[in-house]
Amino acid sequence: MILQKNDNIEAVIESLGYRGEGVARVDRVPVFVGGALPGERVRAHVILVKKDYAVAKLTEVLSPSPDRTEPRCPYFGRCGGCNLQHIKYGAQLAYKRGAVADALKKIAHISADVGECVPSDSEYGCRNKLSLPVRRGRNGTEVGLFAYNSHRIVETEDCPLQTDAVRAVLPGLRRIAARFAPYDETDGSGELRHFVVRDLGGAVSLTAVLTSRSRSLRDRLADAASAELPGLGEMWLNVNRSSGNVIMGGETELVAGSRVPVDIMGMRTYVHPCGFMQVNPSVMRKLYTAVTEQAAAAAPDTIIDAYSGGGTLTALLAPHARSVIGVEIERAASESADELVASLGLTNVRNICGDCAAVLPGLLAGVSGGSMVVLDPPRSGCAREVIDAVNACGASRVLYVSCNPSTLARDLALLSNYETVSVRPFDMFPQTCWVETMVILERKNS
Repeated sequence: MILQKNDNIEAVIESLGYRGEGVARVDRVPVFVGGALPGERVRAHVILVKKDYAVAKLTEVLSPSPDRTEPRCPYFGRCGGCNLQHIKYGAQLAYKRGAVADALKKIAHISADVGECVPSDSEYGCRNKLSLPVRRGRNGTEVGLFAYNSHRIVETEDCPLQTDAVRAVLPGLRRIAARFAPYDETDGSGELRHFVVRDLGGAVSLTAVLTSRSRSLRDRLADAASAELPGLGEMWLNVNRSSGNVIMGGETELVAGSRVPVDIMGMRTYVHPCGFMQVNPSVMRKLYTAVTEQAAAAAPDTIIDAYSGGGTLTALLAPHARSVIGVEIERAASESADELVASLGLTNVRNICGDCAAVLPGLLAGVSGGSMVVLDPPRSGCAREVIDAVNACGASRVLYVSCNPSTLARDLALLSNYETVSVRPFDMFPQTCWVETMVILERKNS
């Protein structure tokens, strides 16, 4: 049988793929079937055929897996935000542990003993941040989430993954959006591109991403926030004039309310709209506790915290080394880190605002064997200059925190002067295929 588009097939699902899709084999060709689970016999309609694989749409589950469950969200399967809601939570954790092990083996050729995936305290209601694109559609303004692998808006009025504070403002966002011209990706016209909502310990921070900045636009935004969301903690205006996919631009201004402090593991800090904060507070605590325990056990002289964001982890590492240095490229985040250091009275912490690729080669050149490097890069992983600088330095231990198993594995393969000694996944992102991972590496004997 030679698979062709529009074929209707019947097959047994053998495994789950990288994005949580079921994988069957038809005439030795991998067929990816979204929504199908291992062990299930399914019927599916082939929608794409490539040289080495095919993609099919699930049409019927003939024999359901015991791991199958009913998704809680009515938008599941259409919205691209989640892809595992049809899988029981225990099976999600097992899948993520296997995904990390599989990436390390296939990409880095590392057969690591991957630990059990540390669970989230809650399967739903655990995310403190939501980004919602606003676009011009056939019927006017559309507010929602993108469908998977597209820029087609799935209009959503709720998201059960979010905290109650975030969910409560969603109806008001639609009313605010109706006051502005929605962004049109085809010609760059319109005023409003995106909403970004954050729950700061119960108070809400809202950022509206606009295409331009004027006194009139600023006043309209402040008026809209006051009318539609009177209990808002803080309202920011961000300007993004680019034609690309990046959500935030370089100009940000507070237009309503006042800056809201947030408590992170006993530290009172401020999170700028362009700054970084882990999206799942319960798992963040577990992850940061694990990182600081490793630092305490190693008792390094110096800790370099690369890609340090708003400096919360940098500050938590302060009691465990003589000197701690954070490096972060985003100026607003680095300034928040400086504010945190000052508020805590830390005298052994220094923050550097700069690109890790440019800063680390010089910074790590003088690092001794009694030092530790912490890497917590974005999803794209570490820049090659960072990898080369770590390989060349004298640090005895590297602790790598990653939200992407593929780029993690790629970077571990390149860190040839270090040996992987421990791998532990953390479920920062329930109901999705993404997973946070903490890896401990030790320098090889020369």
